[in-house]
Amino acid sequence: MLSPGSTQPRRIPCQERGERRVAELIEAAESVIAETGYESATMSAIAECAGAPIGSLYQFFPCKAAITQALRAAYGKQFEETYAALAEEAKALTLKQFVGRLIDSTARFVDTHPAFLALLDAPRSRRTPPAIRNLIRERFAGFFLARQPRLPKTKALQLATVTMHIMKALNHLSAEVSPEEREPFVREFKVVLYSYLKARIEFRAGATKVHE
Repeated sequence: MLSPGSTQPRRIPCQERGERRVAELIEAAESVIAETGYESATMSAIAECAGAPIGSLYQFFPCKAAITQALRAAYGKQFEETYAALAEEAKALTLKQFVGRLIDSTARFVDTHPAFLALLDAPRSRRTPPAIRNLIRERFAGFFLARQPRLPKTKALQLATVTMHIMKALNHLSAEVSPEEREPFVREFKVVLYSYLKARIEFRAGATKVHE
């Protein structure tokens, strides 16, 4: 039995019809949160947007926190898939190309996922599950290791963690400015991330030097 404050789904669908219904509810939550913001979004509005009885929504999600966490988990998984594709190209990319594609793909993700920025205001307890964040960190570390096989894994993960926080800062800035105003800042963040990584590790062909 779930506690009143639980953010876990009330029921996990095991049939295709149930999975479709959950996907529709999460999509409705995305639409409502994008339009009204996290604080103003209500379960009633989400159910109405999905064209579902409120009881159907509560059948799967006990509260707004639960469906919000499900939406963030979906976003995190899609982020990880985006970065996985980038990691596969790692050996063929220069550091500057990697930084450019990383930041551009993140900006595109923000533009095509309308509730992403609104979810930045949600409580920390609703954040992307640790397992997904760890996968993303591993993807970034994998890029550094692909270019520098002798780089210690702990160092690669350290670089990956800082990279993730730089990207997080870009996302928060994106929430404060219009899409038209964002582009100059995107260019500045490319300079920041490129300068940081270049200062910490050599990326020239055959180089193995790590800066402490």
